[in-house]
Amino acid sequence: MTSNRRASAPSIRVASFCKVIIAAVFIASAGISYVYLKNQLKLSGDKQIELERKLAELRKDNETIRLRIDNLTSLAALKRKLAQNSFGLVPITTDQVVRLNQNHPVGDELRVVSNRGYQP
Repeated sequence: MTSNRRASAPSIRVASFCKVIIAAVFIASAGISYVYLKNQLKLSGDKQIELERKLAELRKDNETIRLRIDNLTSLAALKRKLAQNSFGLVPITTDQVVRLNQNHPVGDELRVVSNRGYQP
């Protein structure tokens, strides 16, 4: 009977064939995943380098603008512009000044203040 069984038995063993196929699929997927992740790492590195370069440019531009603001708002620059009359300012004359309470004595005396008419 053993001779009849061997004649009808398949020559390829299915279990070992499935193991080889599963191992090959696992190794192929691991290789593809490795290549994909290395590609993503390279792209992320390139993007980071580009962003760092842009950040350095923006910091340089900010420093340039900050120096320009400091130069334009310095006391010496403002006095120079005032001397050139580039602001379009004219001196205030005494006939243009309005004074209130000219008879009020100036001093450190206490005055009474009331909030009776105040309505929030």
